[in-house]
Amino acid sequence: MASTKIGESGVQADKPVRKTRFVAAPDAGAAPGDADPTGDGNVPGALMSRRAAIGGMCMGAAALLCFLARAGLSGGEATVSHDKAQQIVSLREQIRTAEVRIDALPEAKDADRALVTAQGAAEQIARLQNEYRHLTPSVADSGGTLDQAAAEPTRRNLTPHFAPDVGQATLQPWYLLASDKDVAAGNEIPMSFDSGFKWVAQRPYSVEVDGTIRVTWLAVQTRPAAGQAPAVLAWARADYDMTRKSFSGVQTGTTTTGEALRQEVKAP
Repeated sequence: MASTKIGESGVQADKPVRKTRFVAAPDAGAAPGDADPTGDGNVPGALMSRRAAIGGMCMGAAALLCFLARAGLSGGEATVSHDKAQQIVSLREQIRTAEVRIDALPEAKDADRALVTAQGAAEQIARLQNEYRHLTPSVADSGGTLDQAAAEPTRRNLTPHFAPDVGQATLQPWYLLASDKDVAAGNEIPMSFDSGFKWVAQRPYSVEVDGTIRVTWLAVQTRPAAGQAPAVLAWARADYDMTRKSFSGVQTGTTTTGEALRQEVKAP
């Protein structure tokens, strides 16, 4: 699986701009780690209704349209200039587009429900990715080769959560920690493996114009050095489709620290 090395914050410098159509403010009990680390600009405490924003833009365009029309017809003129006519056409198109976008926006309660559903699905993905951690000793012993038979139960459980066009490589381990090769197998239950990191699903706050929800996961240290905050070792993000209830557009990468500490897994 291809991996992109990024900085400690888990942010790629060239991430494309995404337009958001609904943003829900986090509850007062949200932990600092719940903020979206991908730099989408949704800062908790400074969020506003996209419906109000689009409505304000529509009203502003309408006001400007009226001004241009009055200015063009002032002094008894029967027609407006070519430039003003072009501006009026453009503003009318902006108003029509804004009205369509407002009609397409979900009600707040529906968007909140979708965000809760996406969060639950994201937590399931984190749990399943964490199951892969117990395979690290065998991967290290085999020179980076993943035991596909041992990985099959987890991969099979991950499959229903993703769109059909998502490649099998996406269902492989997103990250393994090299130091976990020395961790005792314990009772051999995947989730009981005492790994040095864990995947955590971040809380999504926004519904995009296309009806998807951007979800982010972070691989965080569980045993940081004394006096140090847990480092983020890797990240993953995907789009959750509100209608199809599945993830697509998966991207993964590592931080500088995580790249230095990762266990190499060869492509199947």
